[in-house]
Amino acid sequence: MKTAGIISVGTEIMFGKIDDTNSTYLSRWLKDCGITVKFRVSAPDVIDEITSAIKYVKDADLIILTGGLGPTSDDITREALSKYLSKKLVFKEDEYQKILNFFSRLNRPAPISNRKQAELIDGAEFLTNKNGTAPGMFFMENDKIFVLLPGPPLENQPMIKNGLFPKLKENGFIQGNILSKVYRLYNVGESAAADLFASFDEDVELGYYFTSGGWCEIHLTKYVTGEAQSTGLVSASKKAEKILNDAGIFFTEDKDIAQLVLEKLEQKKMTLSFAESITGGNLSGEFVKTPGVSKVFIGAVISYSNEAKKDILGVRQDSLDKHGAVSEEVVKEMVLGLKKLTGSDIGVSISGVAGPDGGTKEKPVGLVYFGFLFGDELYVKKEIIPGHRTRVMTRAINMVFVEILKRLK
Repeated sequence: MKTAGIISVGTEIMFGKIDDTNSTYLSRWLKDCGITVKFRVSAPDVIDEITSAIKYVKDADLIILTGGLGPTSDDITREALSKYLSKKLVFKEDEYQKILNFFSRLNRPAPISNRKQAELIDGAEFLTNKNGTAPGMFFMENDKIFVLLPGPPLENQPMIKNGLFPKLKENGFIQGNILSKVYRLYNVGESAAADLFASFDEDVELGYYFTSGGWCEIHLTKYVTGEAQSTGLVSASKKAEKILNDAGIFFTEDKDIAQLVLEKLEQKKMTLSFAESITGGNLSGEFVKTPGVSKVFIGAVISYSNEAKKDILGVRQDSLDKHGAVSEEVVKEMVLGLKKLTGSDIGVSISGVAGPDGGTKEKPVGLVYFGFLFGDELYVKKEIIPGHRTRVMTRAINMVFVEILKRLK
């Protein structure tokens, strides 16, 4: 079995200013490819320190360095690997034209500093970066492979899948194929998911990961070679879905939940609008990230203050005085006022206490009320979401999308 060493380059990582998520992603991905990760190392933006890290992991068959491929003076990973390999850097005009075209599409001049990103280690190949200006590199010598990847995950993850994977397969580092199935579980923690699958005995790799997006992922992965088929993964997927359904857990495919809501609304030819308080526009913002949302989204009212709730949505002063802005009564009036303004088929209102201050014994931090109006059917849901301010808002947004999907299923 082939082995790998991962080196994360960046002084920010060493100082703890950013998390090294690239190594975690790569470790999972390499394991799925049948490659054993033997080393994980971090190094600052110093040539001698980077070369020392390469020497430390030199026994691995595959050495991957992430980060330090930008245009600034402290982006020196390519220089460090060049020094280690005793290879010169060669400027490639055709790659530079790609960089110039990238800036041209943005209608911006290309800084002269980006020119260094078109320098290639002699004997290496560029890995295309469709999401930025820093190409990766692939270099093979004496059955050992060196790879340079840009640091930003939105750049390196597509490069890993679309550029690195075929190169590794072409050179015999990956003998088979990765079959995988991913489920997104909402409002379920990682430990609860693990408990559900404690007796799961299918012949697949099983992983649980809680994401920053506020959901837990269940990963089923099977590495197959030769004539092996996907029947094992199909069987495991059916069993996993039965476990989730029997436990009453809401789950979706590995797809953005806002996209799923859009698709369902398009299918049913329905429209949607929001009246937001606690989320301050973030609910709408999350929804409109999805291309094509204008077909179903009427708009939103950001009624953060009590005055906005009264003046725009028609919430009664008596309701605010008697029950407070975070209450069943107020979210009902918010969504009814929203219906009058937008006429959408589905209306959602949301009000809560995001914290860290403002909570009381009766209305603690994390308390959120949701008002839902599907046609003429009006109802309210109440949740208490633990955690910090951002987590409360993120989970509340997901809860809105989950409820819509449940109702339109």
